[in-house]
Amino acid sequence: MDPKLKFILLKTVQDDGILPITSVCNMACQFCSHRNNPPGLEVYRLGHLDLELIEELLQYLAPEGPVIIGESATRIIEGDPLTHPDFFRIIELLRQKFPRKEIRLTTNGSYLDREMVDFLAGRGPVELNISLNCSSPEERVFLMADRRPEQVFAALGLLAKSGIGFHGSIVAMPHLLGWESLGKTIELLNEYGAKSIRIFLPGFTRYSAQKMQFPVEEMYRKIANFIERYMELGAPILLEPPEIKDLQAVVKGIIPGSPAARTPLAKGALITAVNGERPCSRADAFQRILASANPLLQYEQEGIRGELVLEKEAGERPGLIFDYDLDPVVMDQLTKVLLQNRGRRLALLTSVAAEGIMQAFLDYYLHSFNPAQQNPARQGFEQKGRAGQAEGQPEGSGQTGVEAGGIDLLVAENRFFGGSIIAAGLLTVSDIISRLKESSKGYDLLLLPGIIFDIFGNDLTGRNYREIEEETGVAIEII
Repeated sequence: MDPKLKFILLKTVQDDGILPITSVCNMACQFCSHRNNPPGLEVYRLGHLDLELIEELLQYLAPEGPVIIGESATRIIEGDPLTHPDFFRIIELLRQKFPRKEIRLTTNGSYLDREMVDFLAGRGPVELNISLNCSSPEERVFLMADRRPEQVFAALGLLAKSGIGFHGSIVAMPHLLGWESLGKTIELLNEYGAKSIRIFLPGFTRYSAQKMQFPVEEMYRKIANFIERYMELGAPILLEPPEIKDLQAVVKGIIPGSPAARTPLAKGALITAVNGERPCSRADAFQRILASANPLLQYEQEGIRGELVLEKEAGERPGLIFDYDLDPVVMDQLTKVLLQNRGRRLALLTSVAAEGIMQAFLDYYLHSFNPAQQNPARQGFEQKGRAGQAEGQPEGSGQTGVEAGGIDLLVAENRFFGGSIIAAGLLTVSDIISRLKESSKGYDLLLLPGIIFDIFGNDLTGRNYREIEEETGVAIEII
């Protein structure tokens, strides 16, 4: 194996807890993220990894936290893990090394027969993410080219009896299957006890067939409005990507049967403090609650303030679902860089999908670290207006005006992919250079999301971030 690729594999396992075991998938989904990509991508299709390499990768897993199998890992194309001919042996090896480590498997479900379900039930804790996507075998054949279309529907019944918890996911395709199919798929997952249901806006690139394309904002609104009628079902329903405009720890849903389900907390509750400390984001609130045994929560719900002890063990998932916004570690890194570079002309680059989150962060920074304030310590996330509307700044300028030089929020479009692609992780060096050249301002420092680059500083096309510095003359800091 190429030493560079092996190093990427080892770092993926060590840093992210993701264990890639195969790039093989037994489907040909019309919405597959690996179809219709522009030429020039540097991605890795591994086939089935051999057992010897997988045993080596297991040595790099952290002792704490779950192991994730079947999810995308950097440039490595993910397949369905259950297609691996040595899948049973891999799980046995994992259990020998980590007897109680949670295994999270993402699968299309076509290999979930009784033997597989019984095997997994005996090697818990195991949790599944099942990519169902439609409501009938006939639809699975049309949408995913599933050669065993009945199996996943039979598997839902098997899972309900086995005690294995699972989450369901649906790539919403109403422009191909109709709205009735989406509603039936949601109801089916709820009927069989899915812990949560994630609805994904389908992605297409500028190379995709016309039938796969749609007006992005209009479709997002239609899906959001459509799923509102199902919000009273037992399983929490989440739309991805979420629309986030602040960093307040608002509960998006409660998993049935979880510790949180035994409390008065409900969707829409705002967690204002965990063990007496105000969380700085949704991610911060979740991490604090997850890490604590019997955390004391203060909250606001339907205009009423309350307090309760959430009875759970340390490390036990609480059953509270939050949209993901900003990790507190990232917030600390950003804050440190901004404070160290006061007086310089700064730009913080983000994607269309993350614009609301990063604007909320700049509002937080403006409020909490404004030199004009007496106390620069964290003071929560009371909104003080958009960062581009500080005194003396024209609306929409995107500059804080907090200090000489200011901070601009630059939103870069995913022009390399085009279509409906708006994620930060799919931005490229060419997208960033184009956005900088469109700005009429010069910058001393540009802050970039680390998710754009691999461990070598290269984007998905193999271009290094240093090329941005060379072509624009702007210094780069990766967050």
